[in-house]
Amino acid sequence: METIILKIVISSAVLLGFYHLFLAKERIFIFNRIFLVSSLLFAYSVPFIPMPTYFESSNQPNLIFGEPIQEFQQSGVNTAQHIDWSNLILGVYAMVSMIFLVKFIHSFLKIKLLKGEKRIYKDQRIVVLNQDYAPFSFLKTMYFGEKHFVDNQIDERIFLHEKCHASQNHTADILLIEFLKIFSWFNPALYFYKNAMIINHEFLADEFVLKNNYDISKYQHLILHEITNTQILKLTHQFDFNNTKKRFIMMTTKNSRFSAIKKIAVLPLLAILFVFFSKEIQAQTEASKVKVNSLNASEKQDIAVPIDEKNATPAEKELIKAFEKVRKENIVKNDTVKKKYKSNMDKAVAPTSVKEDSQKFTGILPQFPGGINEFRKLISTNFDTSVFKGDEGTVKTELNVEIDENGKMGTVSADGTSDIFNREAIRSVSALNDKVWTPATENGIPVKHVIKMPITMTFSGAFPTK
Repeated sequence: METIILKIVISSAVLLGFYHLFLAKERIFIFNRIFLVSSLLFAYSVPFIPMPTYFESSNQPNLIFGEPIQEFQQSGVNTAQHIDWSNLILGVYAMVSMIFLVKFIHSFLKIKLLKGEKRIYKDQRIVVLNQDYAPFSFLKTMYFGEKHFVDNQIDERIFLHEKCHASQNHTADILLIEFLKIFSWFNPALYFYKNAMIINHEFLADEFVLKNNYDISKYQHLILHEITNTQILKLTHQFDFNNTKKRFIMMTTKNSRFSAIKKIAVLPLLAILFVFFSKEIQAQTEASKVKVNSLNASEKQDIAVPIDEKNATPAEKELIKAFEKVRKENIVKNDTVKKKYKSNMDKAVAPTSVKEDSQKFTGILPQFPGGINEFRKLISTNFDTSVFKGDEGTVKTELNVEIDENGKMGTVSADGTSDIFNREAIRSVSALNDKVWTPATENGIPVKHVIKMPITMTFSGAFPTK
């Protein structure tokens, strides 16, 4: 989840930075509006867009998981209390999101509950307010104070300005920002996006007015006059917009010679972000599909990628021998741990909170959602072989995965001879920390437990190519 959030924040910030550097000062207002909305949608969707990564099956290394080995722990009742930071962070997130939701609903209702007379004026829906508000628009409706009607008419420049906001539905862009802020308020780019959108909307409305051959200086004086009538209504486009200087400059600005090139430059930027921030999935070749099907048909086996010893290649036979050696070493190591633990327990004074036979776990082991083979399968999916050179031969490690009393994954460590293999094994397992296990229980009470799982991988030939 943290990776997805980081991708969204970085993507939206990069695209917004591109807008301010290359597009914001150009008179390409319609293109800029499309860019701001679509770039924001792109940033929030790209982490979920799958991008296949192809591996040649002949060079794909074999990853084998051993049967989990039980880690013996004391199950005393006087265990130290710890803070569940994940629940605390989730609670803070939900509370802040609720505040933003309440503010959004309040702003929406404040506009909809304004009292005034509804009319149709020049085929447009308007509301003549009882209060002295500056003109503004919301969705497809325009709002005017009574003083803006002179002889039952509205100044045509003011009317055209608000008509542009309403007819082009600029409110929809602002509502999109407010909606995203409710569940992703932590993204600082959203607040700058909103400001950029509102300024661009005002540029569009000014251009809409001036296309009707109105004098620029007189129109600017009208804007300055309307600034005196201010009110605070979020979610709206108000005529008294506070970025007056930028609007006045843009009214007389001409496009640069490179405006068309700047539009095209957006495409390679989007392509780069897509490559780096899309969701990478492994596309199976015909040969690799056979392995996957074999796995599905053998879910009760103790290895995630079973190998037929009769038809195995020399390299696969060597891998099987290595795996068998690891299994025997773990059995010996486990027995040693038992004897050493029992010896220490015999010498020590047994505390009242720990049973004499606490070295023997007689309860129910933790269960991964979907079973242990699903756990292995997900680790295999997350495992990135590109971090290896491809000539490492056979490497092995032993994973230690802590599952607490709530079924949450705790400390993950790996004990092996290859640091790269250890780090990648830890990363592949840590990527599953959002999964909630069924915790181990002893005498019906949930207890902390450590699962130890040997992993062996063999490389034969060149590095796998994408």
